[in-house]
Amino acid sequence: MNKLFNQNIKAILFDMDGVVIDSEKLYYQSEKKLLSQYDVVFDDSDWLNIRGCTEKQFYNLVYSKSNINIPRNILISQGRKIIKKILTKKLQYMNGFSEIYSIFKQKYKLALVTSTGPKLVNHIDKLLSIRKKFDLIITASDTNLHKPNPDPYLIAMNRLNLKSNECIIIEDSIHGIKAGKAAGSYVIAIEGSIEKFFLMDADYIITSFYDLKNILTDINKH
Repeated sequence: MNKLFNQNIKAILFDMDGVVIDSEKLYYQSEKKLLSQYDVVFDDSDWLNIRGCTEKQFYNLVYSKSNINIPRNILISQGRKIIKKILTKKLQYMNGFSEIYSIFKQKYKLALVTSTGPKLVNHIDKLLSIRKKFDLIITASDTNLHKPNPDPYLIAMNRLNLKSNECIIIEDSIHGIKAGKAAGSYVIAIEGSIEKFFLMDADYIITSFYDLKNILTDINKH
């Protein structure tokens, strides 16, 4: 933690799924339902690696793992319908996010940096009014390269006119942690989406947003 104390933190950059919104288990349900219709089977490593990936990356894996005989655009359309239906019924903010949001908003610029596409982000916004909570939102359409590449975070920093050491990144996936570290920022991983073992490349691991509040309080004291 010591290296944080000499930094002037001005922004917190959040991943969305599994960090701000409690959606990873809903994606898993929808993806498993879709794949079961075509007898496509993912092993544990597949499920691990698609956390934090884009829609394109997910379907690339689907077609590489199977001989599925259906046009890609039709399969994607079916998948979108399933996930939207599940999100509409069950989506909510992660436990603790709403409570600490008002505190963070007063002190830092807040950005949402997600691998999710803009259409689904718009659907989520209709459900939770998520856009109004952030000064900036980066979606999959804003970059040519996606996590684990640093580009989404670098673009966010550029648009906020901030340096990497002025930002803290909050992530929950292997791809996201790699992207944040490659962007040059301090990365805090939140447990829940994947086992703690796979988060070890982060600078710090927390179990909830209440831990994050304590970390940032300590920073401000130094």
